[in-house]
Amino acid sequence: MATPFVADPFAASPLLRGLRDMSREALEARQLARVQALCARLHAKSDFYRDRMEAGGLKGGEVDSLDRFVKAMPTSNKADFLADQKERPPFGSRLGVDRDEVVHISMTSGTSGQGQEIYGRTQRDVHMLGYLHALPWFMGGLRKGDTALNCVPAGGMTTGGWGPGEAIRIVGATGFHVGGNMSTEKKIDLMLSLDGVHFIYASTNYMHTLTEALLARGITPREAFPDMHGLFIAAEGYPLEWAAKIEEYWGCRLQEGYGSTQLNGFGGSTADAGVFRGDGRGLIRLFEWESMVEIVDPETMEPVKPGEVGEMVVTNLTVEGSPVVRFRTGDAARFIPWQEAGGGVWNAIECGTIGRFDDMMKIRGNNVWPSMIDAAVFAHGEVGEYKGRLYTGPGGKTEIEVRVAIAEHHAKLCEEEREKLLASVREAIKARTNVWMTVVEAPRSEFEGFAYKARRWSDERQEGYQL
Repeated sequence: MATPFVADPFAASPLLRGLRDMSREALEARQLARVQALCARLHAKSDFYRDRMEAGGLKGGEVDSLDRFVKAMPTSNKADFLADQKERPPFGSRLGVDRDEVVHISMTSGTSGQGQEIYGRTQRDVHMLGYLHALPWFMGGLRKGDTALNCVPAGGMTTGGWGPGEAIRIVGATGFHVGGNMSTEKKIDLMLSLDGVHFIYASTNYMHTLTEALLARGITPREAFPDMHGLFIAAEGYPLEWAAKIEEYWGCRLQEGYGSTQLNGFGGSTADAGVFRGDGRGLIRLFEWESMVEIVDPETMEPVKPGEVGEMVVTNLTVEGSPVVRFRTGDAARFIPWQEAGGGVWNAIECGTIGRFDDMMKIRGNNVWPSMIDAAVFAHGEVGEYKGRLYTGPGGKTEIEVRVAIAEHHAKLCEEEREKLLASVREAIKARTNVWMTVVEAPRSEFEGFAYKARRWSDERQEGYQL
């Protein structure tokens, strides 16, 4: 692992020091005050949330404790929001302000295939959208005067398309927004032409793609960019072996954040600590003064125990336009309470293991997450990319094929070494999933690059039953 320069965010910010050093009681008192103000406003303004409060017993929108709020306020989910939007387009009946206060629209990406949620944002919400991107980056070392490369596609309708530009401007850094505008090779040419690059924001998958492309050109990132002091990833899981290799290649600490449109930006980050905690996974510490995050059993809706995986349920504490209140995200995370996280009173979730409950695949009686297979495959540094498919074979048996491409900078592997690699990948997948899968080599040219979220798996099993 690298031992890079990291600026101390708490030394640089009295506000952050105050939030870190407050008592848990003071933090929860702040949360309660904001929940009370939120519920009072929504009861007056929003038919959607007023009906839910009344149904749960929060008469008049009055809340006397966080415990009472969690037990009485019904949850909502994506399907609820889509139905509300259809009935009362475009924002549904969820707005917490007058219609003429809406100055910006955020939409979800629609990658789930269910539809896109629409969120109206006020002037303050747009400012906070930038702040909630700038906060984790400042905590990770981004400073005024730094050159920052944003590799996530900019613009469009998503929160992630607007937040990075606002964030870099707020910090005072110099932003190059290259996501979606340049090929990877042209990005590298640009980076080499600049007088130093200090910070990169990219999806987990694109950080992999960029690193692989540099190595294929014979460029060692830590030598080409010696002033780099921030690599910030989001969106997908990864194996620790991969993270260690990234830090080794770049000579810089790898950092991670968890964010979403529902959170109006990032809801937590590793800050200056990075993605490692000793030899294990680090922690994404939650920004609990801006968003309340519950982690619950998706079946019982009861809070999970420390160290268990559950579904994240989020409540915006300061969003004005289209706040979410006890919204079921569908995201799975491992809960680490503040008492076990150390270094302050913020609850945390585990790095590199966040996934989607609806991405889980049922294979031969086993619950298999794509992130499990990602971890098994990318623990092998020789692998450049992979994709998998499930299909129905003869006799109705489920078959699984994993197609693996050798990284270009390992293209000289001999036939015996390639066979050993494929066997090792197959065994690693079995160890993590309890499922044997067929692993074959495929040419690197067969695989697309992922500018943001990767979709590596296709499930073709239903097609096998068509007559």
